[in-house]
Amino acid sequence: MPNAHVYAQEKSSPAIAPISHWGRIVTFLPYLVMTLSLLMTWFFWRQYDHSLNVRSQTIFSDRTQEITERFFTKLVDDEQILRGAAGLYNASDDVTRDEWHRYAQSLSLESNYPGLQGLGVTEVVYPNERERHIRRIRKEGFTSYKMWPEGERPFYTAIIYLEPFDWRNQRAFGFDMFSEPVRREAMEQARDRGEAAVTSPVVLVQETEKDTQKGILMYMPVYRQGAAIATVAQRREALKAFVYSPIRILDFMSANFPKGGNDIGFRIFTEKSESPGAMLFDSTAAWKTKVPRDYRGDLTASLTVHRFGRDWLFSFYSLPAFTLEQRKGQSRGYLAGGLTVSLLLTVIAFMLRSAHASAIAAAQAINESRERYRKISEDSPAYISTILPDGTITYANPALACGTGMTQAEMTGRNFLDFLLPEYREQVREALNATSPDNPTCITEQALRSSDGSVSWHQWTNRAFFDDQGRVSAFQAVGQDITERKRAEEERARLEQQMVHAQKMESLGVLAGGVAHDFNNILMAIIGNVDLSLMALPADSPVVKNLNRIQQAATRAADLAKQMLAYSGKGRFLVGPVDLNRVVKDLEHILEGSLSDRTGLELNLHIPLPDIEADVTQIQQILMNLVMNASEAIGEGRGEIGITTGIMEMDRTSLKDVLLGEHMEEGSYVFLEVRDNGCGMEREMVAKIFDPFFTTKFTGRGLGLAAVHGIVRGHKGGIKVYSEPGRGSVLKILFPKADAPGEEKGAPSPATDAWQGEGKVLLVDDEEAVRSIASALLLELGYTPLPAESGEEALALYRDTEGIKAVILDLTMPHMDGEACFRALRLMDPEVKVIMSSGFSEHDVVEKFNGGLAGFIQKPYTLGTLRAVMKKV
Repeated sequence: MPNAHVYAQEKSSPAIAPISHWGRIVTFLPYLVMTLSLLMTWFFWRQYDHSLNVRSQTIFSDRTQEITERFFTKLVDDEQILRGAAGLYNASDDVTRDEWHRYAQSLSLESNYPGLQGLGVTEVVYPNERERHIRRIRKEGFTSYKMWPEGERPFYTAIIYLEPFDWRNQRAFGFDMFSEPVRREAMEQARDRGEAAVTSPVVLVQETEKDTQKGILMYMPVYRQGAAIATVAQRREALKAFVYSPIRILDFMSANFPKGGNDIGFRIFTEKSESPGAMLFDSTAAWKTKVPRDYRGDLTASLTVHRFGRDWLFSFYSLPAFTLEQRKGQSRGYLAGGLTVSLLLTVIAFMLRSAHASAIAAAQAINESRERYRKISEDSPAYISTILPDGTITYANPALACGTGMTQAEMTGRNFLDFLLPEYREQVREALNATSPDNPTCITEQALRSSDGSVSWHQWTNRAFFDDQGRVSAFQAVGQDITERKRAEEERARLEQQMVHAQKMESLGVLAGGVAHDFNNILMAIIGNVDLSLMALPADSPVVKNLNRIQQAATRAADLAKQMLAYSGKGRFLVGPVDLNRVVKDLEHILEGSLSDRTGLELNLHIPLPDIEADVTQIQQILMNLVMNASEAIGEGRGEIGITTGIMEMDRTSLKDVLLGEHMEEGSYVFLEVRDNGCGMEREMVAKIFDPFFTTKFTGRGLGLAAVHGIVRGHKGGIKVYSEPGRGSVLKILFPKADAPGEEKGAPSPATDAWQGEGKVLLVDDEEAVRSIASALLLELGYTPLPAESGEEALALYRDTEGIKAVILDLTMPHMDGEACFRALRLMDPEVKVIMSSGFSEHDVVEKFNGGLAGFIQKPYTLGTLRAVMKKV
């Protein structure tokens, strides 16, 4: 232990060697460095800060001068407009309203002189001319014109022209501005001096309670032509009128200073002193500039100017944005930076004295770190390896060797790419080659094949090390087994896709059910009117043939509505025990007749087959749709369609691959399978075949497989689809096995045509067409209908009418629906007989009322259907 030996010698030394002259200098060198660096930092900072102050003051002065000049330049522009208007008056004996309008319009005030509220004329009227003046203006079409405010004055200055003559400026029409002291002061100055004069801040009479602004008015006198105006007295005698312009100061400033005042704030006063009453404009408040509370600018300035008959005071102050723009804070930053550098130099100087001892300590720390890394690597459950640029493994820790089923010695020297599945090798190689000194790390996910042939997923974080030329010298890789996570992600993705598809089909089902419901209301009116018309006409009437065609078309439309209800899962199901084998055998001849001569039909029926709880008509529709779909897939060529029945056990794992499987329970299922050797489908097409009206042909055949989806969903079943392009398709429909065998239910026998009823029937439906035809059908059966268009009206009629035998109540209505109306009727009369009417299936409707209904009738219905229902009440 050399260090210990040196340490022992130092402890045993009898005396300390004297410090040399150079040693003393080195001892005080850090303090010398600190003193010199601080002095230099202070000197250069003072020079830089002074130059910034001079530059900021110059820019501030230029900006204040620019703001002042721009303000007065715009006022001079307004003055020139007034001089031109005065010239118009001097060049004409009498300026008419139309001439004034055309003159103001030619100036395009809004676009050329933004902020100018208008251009007007106020005429001097003496008391003896007042009535004549009012009559003249009223003859121009202003019948309610008057000079205001009222009162006797030596003369009046009524506003007669003001363009643009919009709603705001019309508020000033007829106003005597000379009656107001502030305006009178400016008007007297303009009259006596013969030049433009501006008022102190006023509130223009054009202002309303909303968006009120301060304003000023600029006046220019107009004298009678040929009159002497050399003296003040002569100008007062010759005064004829004033041309003037009202200015809304915020609009004026915003238009002429479009960028606002973010760097310099200023206030404008119409006096030499900063009195509140004389303040015309405050840029910070007007433009809502954000400044700290109680803020005072670093730079300030005041400027007094005498223009337009008065003294103006401009008060300027710098804002935080100006200080930031001039980089005043940078000066303090430089000072802080210099002090920091000085301290760093001092610290470095101190550190140099202990550099040798620190180097020895660092070497010892490196050795300890290497030993610590070796122990961590050997004991870590994570996979750790070192790899050369060509992929050769130079080190593999025990965990990695164990994970691959090999020893560390067997892995060392082999190329790690050999362990990867072929399809991932190029991807991993590109990721490693993409590392650089600026981006030395990459993360890869790799599929590895173990020595026993099994595939596992690893995630690796690869760190590249580079030599002096910037080339990769080695990779340090740390990994973990993510096989279970991958499986969980795949399962989650599958479930999410299944959920999205279920939600899409559910949404389309709701839409289809709603459309079918409204469609049934329309068909109700058509079929019912045709039914009544056929009863009223003799059999040999020429109209009967047309009515029969309408009835056939409406019946086909009703079938389409039934398919839509079937797709939505709300079709009318007459559920009972059904033998799938019997359904197939009953339809065998029909199916064979619908196929081409080049297509064969093969049956493979499992006997015996358990019953299912289903609607036999809907099962027949499923079989017909599947066979027709298979026939279309075969096309004009030769083909074979097979129909198979059977029973199979489904657990939670096998249900994962079943469409609608998320709603199915584990257990025994009876299946109906239709296969063909037609064209087959791509996977993307398989995902769409149950969408409404989706087809691969030029035209569709209705809802097709979408109706199959709805019927199966309504029977709590599922669908499995197998298809490959060129190899045909197999569609397997799964139905829950019935608990016990039973007899299939048949259709109800029709009621006798001659049966008649009597009494009052309350008919409730929000559709006028349905109420009208249903009332006619009830009259035909001998009843007295009491129609109501809402649940509220139905309750009122039932409460006020005695002897109501039954209530035909629509299920779906706005405001108060059929269910709420039924509850309210039962509260009024527990014995009330309610027949629920709906386009949805009886099963879906009746189960909501727990057997409390007297009957159910599905729209659209005919006279015979209504007779059969009413006969049971």
